Amino acid sequence: MRNRSNRRRPHQSAVSQPPLTEELIRRQPPVFRAFHLEEPKLVFANGGVSVDPKAGLNDHGPYGFQPGRVIKIGLVGTGTGIQTFKDFLRRAHGRLSPGLNKRNKPLDPHTFPDFPGCAETATFRANFVADNASHQRIIPPDFFRQALATPKDQEKIKQVVDLAVKQIDAIAALEDAPDVVVLVLPPDVEDECASIGVPFARQKVRLTPLQRLQNKLTKEQEVTGQSFLGLEFDDPDRDTSPSGFFNIHHALKAHAMKSGLPTQLAWERTFGDSNPASIAWNLLTALYYKAGNSPWRLQSLPDQTCFVGISFFKESPAGAADMQTSLAQVFGAGEGIVIRGEKAIFDKKRDRKAHLSEAGARSLLERAIAQYKLQHTLAPKRVVIHKTSRYWPEEIEGFKAALGDVYHFDFLALETSDVRFMRIGRRPPLRGTVVTLGEGNYLLFGNGYVPYLRAYPGKRIPRPLEILEHHGVSPAETVCQEVLALTKLNWNSCSFASSVPITIRFARDVGKILTELPKGTQAETKYKFYM
Repeated sequence: MRNRSNRRRPHQSAVSQPPLTEELIRRQPPVFRAFHLEEPKLVFANGGVSVDPKAGLNDHGPYGFQPGRVIKIGLVGTGTGIQTFKDFLRRAHGRLSPGLNKRNKPLDPHTFPDFPGCAETATFRANFVADNASHQRIIPPDFFRQALATPKDQEKIKQVVDLAVKQIDAIAALEDAPDVVVLVLPPDVEDECASIGVPFARQKVRLTPLQRLQNKLTKEQEVTGQSFLGLEFDDPDRDTSPSGFFNIHHALKAHAMKSGLPTQLAWERTFGDSNPASIAWNLLTALYYKAGNSPWRLQSLPDQTCFVGISFFKESPAGAADMQTSLAQVFGAGEGIVIRGEKAIFDKKRDRKAHLSEAGARSLLERAIAQYKLQHTLAPKRVVIHKTSRYWPEEIEGFKAALGDVYHFDFLALETSDVRFMRIGRRPPLRGTVVTLGEGNYLLFGNGYVPYLRAYPGKRIPRPLEILEHHGVSPAETVCQEVLALTKLNWNSCSFASSVPITIRFARDVGKILTELPKGTQAETKYKFYM
């Protein structure tokens, strides 16, 4: 047996030495310059102002309010689902309370206020109508059960989408079509389809032997410069599953787009939720906006400034799919406009993110500025770009070339950061806190403790938005204030604010739905078709 006591042990000093990082921090504590931005204000009817969408709607009414406004709602679902929605809408004409929390105590009235009702003299000052029988299409429950009988996930979604879109198209063909269609999906569809789509983001694409051979020949051609005969082979291992249909929400939005009617998806169970007030606030805000109205506008956005969000989306949600397309969203005083751009380019020696060529950057921004002129009938005096990847020098040159006579610009690269900052005490950093990391590099807390609500409306430590790069002449406070203001333009809910600006959030929503868009279908340009 070995004598363990004779083993040599490393020399240990009497006093344990701290790690090098801790020692360096002790000698020179890191200091970050920080400042706080005022909460952006929203404008409502008759110039009324509030920082909170719910309070503003309740006190003043929606922006551009006109007496007697009627929101005509079409309905698709089972008989039970349609009746459930109509019952909830009837209840929403009166006051709804937010209910109780998990400890059976009333929810905080500042964060979860009552819904005062959607009558002509309260909140939206409009009449939401869903009683026109010609605007309703009943799908028998057995039809949904038959659609869900297949074992393949994509096939299930396809069958459900086909059932729903057929009825939406029928409503759209009416001479007196509704403003928006609500699709109420039954519990069995929710149970079978709600979670489909999550695995695809991590799923590795498995190539058939023929596909692997074709890829090999393509790589050899790139190296040698010699082309091969374009022979077409029948691949017996090719997957015959339907193209797309990876997520029921995205697929329904994409396939219903050709009808020209905005849609609102709702699970039937939603209307039995324990917090009916929040459901009413969010649902009716979305319906009001999709019917062609603006619930509120920002007070602080400068005139004749064109905001452009530029991002990239995968043409397939599978993890290994790297074919991406650029996407631009144009924002001014009105709603967002979608522009599909050029194919993305990659250079793994520089980074692993999608980028644009100089010509692609110039073309995309030129089209964005042209759309702004068309919507506002005048040219912008300033252009601000929010991009979801860093800028290559050729991209900057392309964007600058597209500006033409626009001499004021700010190009920002944005992404959610993993860096965390803490405050002394029990509360997280204030929403609107900006921490300067370096020249053109800032952290902005779009979420955090909100003094107006007297709460942090989140569950985890807030993750700030990082401005990775800033190319332009505006002060940091100006561009950060604009980013913070754009977090309050999500008309898909009546939340106090989002954690990211609409320029970035819009990109995510649109990209996911364009992934499902059927070939030959013209993509709509307005945001209301994607939310």
